[in-house]
Amino acid sequence: MILVSKFIDRERELEFLRSRYRSERPELIILYGRRRIGKTYLLQKFLSEVDGVYLLAEESETILEDFSERLAEYFNDPLLRENPLQNWRAFFTYLAGKSSERLVVVIDEVQYIAKAQRDFLSVLQKYWDTHLSETKIMLILCGSLVSFMEGILSAKSPIYGRRTGAWKVEEMDFFNVRKFYPLSTAEALHVYSVFGGVPQYWVDYNPELDFWDNLRNLLLSKGAKYYDEPKYLLKQELRDVSRYFSILRAIALGYNRFGQIADKAKVDVNSLGKYLNVLEEMGYVGEEKPIVGRGRSIYKITDRLFNFWFRFVYPRKSEIEMGFDVVEDIKFRFNEYIGFVFEEIVRQFLVELNRAGRLPFRFTKVGRWWHKGEEIDLVALNEKERKVLFVEVKWKDLSEREARGILKDLKRKSKLVGLDDWEKSCGLVAKSVEGKEKLRAEGWLVWDLEDFERLI
Repeated sequence: MILVSKFIDRERELEFLRSRYRSERPELIILYGRRRIGKTYLLQKFLSEVDGVYLLAEESETILEDFSERLAEYFNDPLLRENPLQNWRAFFTYLAGKSSERLVVVIDEVQYIAKAQRDFLSVLQKYWDTHLSETKIMLILCGSLVSFMEGILSAKSPIYGRRTGAWKVEEMDFFNVRKFYPLSTAEALHVYSVFGGVPQYWVDYNPELDFWDNLRNLLLSKGAKYYDEPKYLLKQELRDVSRYFSILRAIALGYNRFGQIADKAKVDVNSLGKYLNVLEEMGYVGEEKPIVGRGRSIYKITDRLFNFWFRFVYPRKSEIEMGFDVVEDIKFRFNEYIGFVFEEIVRQFLVELNRAGRLPFRFTKVGRWWHKGEEIDLVALNEKERKVLFVEVKWKDLSEREARGILKDLKRKSKLVGLDDWEKSCGLVAKSVEGKEKLRAEGWLVWDLEDFERLI
């Protein structure tokens, strides 16, 4: 199996940390993001450049003893090893005494400390104001419970106003995460449709095996590493996951309007908003509105693994538990599923073309449009220049005749959007398009997977 060790993407995050390091001022940085997103790997890369001490908090009663041992090792301090720090006041006092020169201290999984010892952030606030803010420390608090970490950033937090920087580590986009392995674009699309842009999932993917064998090994068999991943992630942040499971299952099946979700999930409409807000804060669900005009919101699962799991794995758990192979059943419906994912990847493709200046204009907004049964997959706007690009997305191999029909209908729908005096362009992205050069010569914007390869 190919082992992945190279540092992929994350240059913006790394440069953010470097710039804060170079400031020579006291820095209190909040770094957070969902599990397996690559935060620890990013911090280790940063520490390999600047040196510093890495402290990993665990759900343990001996956190201070463990930290004392690590600090004693880092500073070669036998007295600290013999007499561990007894409280957080002593901990921050010790760090202040060591920070006359630039000192980087990373506390990873900080939520375990703050949850177990409620005064931790208050003590930090006090010692930041009285001791640490006069030093050259760079203190990085890192955590995986997104809702908890965003609470640290809120006005109600004891350290509100003390932080000097914050960064939420997001998933990688398709064009960066596919750099893990030399897969074909089609196979990379399949992998992304299940595992999204979460680095650890890609690290665990074995490119020497078939895509479906990978799913069997990682997801579709009892005991597989990610067999219960969504349940595990939700239970990390929520006490009772049953209502959230019902809501996510409804959205995964295509019930994406507020009333539809409430009916399918059997959740009272007066309570549904609260549950959806929690899922949005955790980054698992997103609300979307038409990019132009008014229209009712729709909700979608933004986490690819969650979307796949609630659509295909959760309803088949009893079969999987009994040892049945559910792959053939999933294959039958998978092409439709990947079509929806392809739309998101095409959005990223347009963003890349936009950055490279390879579109008729630079757009500043991109989204979907729908109204009274009509919809357009992607609409890109430059409101200042009054220019718009309409794009249809098809996960199909299209003949020239089919492509012409889609583009003709797109031109019809574009007139319904209401941007009458805008400069309009129309485009199509598909798996493959026969005669695309001829269509381009006629003024249409046409791309397929070959163009994805060229962009890469």
